[in-house]
Amino acid sequence: MSPETLTVLMFGSFVLFLVLGVPLAWTTSSVGLIFGFLLYGTNSLNVILFRIWETLNSFSLIAIPLFVFMGNMLQYSGISEGLFKAIYVWLGPIRGGLAAATIILCTILAAMLGTVGADVTITGLMALPFMLQRKYDKFLALGSITAGGALGVLIPPSIMFVVYGVTVGESIGKLLIGGVGPGLLLSGLYILYILTKCYFRPEAGPAAPPEERSLTFVQKLVLLKGLILPILLILGVIGSIFGGVATPGEAAGVGALGAMVCAALRGQLVWKNLKPAIYGTMKTIGVIMWIVFGAVTFIATFNLSGGGDFVKETLIALPLGRWGVMIVIQLILIFLGMFLDVIGITVLCAPIFVPVVKALGFNPLWFGVIFNINLQIAYLSPPFGYSMFYLKAVAPPDITMTDLYRSVWPFICLQVVGMGLCMIFPEIVLWLPNLMIK
Repeated sequence: MSPETLTVLMFGSFVLFLVLGVPLAWTTSSVGLIFGFLLYGTNSLNVILFRIWETLNSFSLIAIPLFVFMGNMLQYSGISEGLFKAIYVWLGPIRGGLAAATIILCTILAAMLGTVGADVTITGLMALPFMLQRKYDKFLALGSITAGGALGVLIPPSIMFVVYGVTVGESIGKLLIGGVGPGLLLSGLYILYILTKCYFRPEAGPAAPPEERSLTFVQKLVLLKGLILPILLILGVIGSIFGGVATPGEAAGVGALGAMVCAALRGQLVWKNLKPAIYGTMKTIGVIMWIVFGAVTFIATFNLSGGGDFVKETLIALPLGRWGVMIVIQLILIFLGMFLDVIGITVLCAPIFVPVVKALGFNPLWFGVIFNINLQIAYLSPPFGYSMFYLKAVAPPDITMTDLYRSVWPFICLQVVGMGLCMIFPEIVLWLPNLMIK
């Protein structure tokens, strides 16, 4: 079977299975096994099993359950309440200050939790009722939480960088540090948009009422103690990677231990909180591993039959120049992000696109971060953007999915702008990784 025919049949079957409602993990594994057996018989099983073993036989993967446990433990530690209050007392008196404080909270939580779901859920429970009570524009309130929560894809300790690094063999430590610049850039763009909108439309984000501005400067400083534990935890995890003291797996262990210490200091390290944190970690890891199994099976059969080389040659042959091909890749990823799980996109697409990127002369580390900016867009993209569904689960009953769909578009535009800036100015991504201590 020619690579052209194989590509059409495998991806056509892939789409058909998804349309029929088959879960992503079963879709990829079924298509990979069926075509592998048809083309190579039982010998294909040897190749598929070896590829799965090769992918999972990586010490770096230990970072995923540890980072997930760290995020789950912090979710039950109660640390976010003091953090939000410490930020709000400083920004509340200005128009849009509550929404801006929400973005800052999401940014700090992203550096502590490593997952989008926990970030959106915590912020949605804490900040959304507060903003609606203060008569904030509903769409601004919803959009700020979904977009801010999606920063967990970029800001370390993002588990998506771990999955990407293991999949393509890129340095996980450098990927994690490379996400800091774009993550902070997007956070700044969100805050700038919120403050600008509320400056010209004061009713969209009213300032805090006078009774909430009565705190003295000294009292505000005292409330900053809520930042101490988060900053220490962030420095312990990100700082150890940046300084070359620990590998990502070791830093994840530091983070997991630090999360338990934070919970203990707040009197929350009890079985009532430990049990759901452990259960949630195991459940998340189970889902991730099944998606990885399926995607590796699909890619093993596809590449064994020459499909990967066919896609590479086809993209390189496009009469668009290297940047034109890069934009085509981004458009493909954005489209897939509207329908597929981000882990599935990573394990399926990264092994196909990375050889193309290297052949075109682009920095693979830079592309890895750009790839994850696309995944962040996927979390907001209708109709299946995960951030919106996470927020819908904790939002008041009168918040509809239509409201959430309308709320994300300004922030998706800002994400595209941020991605464009990172493509035009690659040092936004590469500056910090180049400073890392080897």
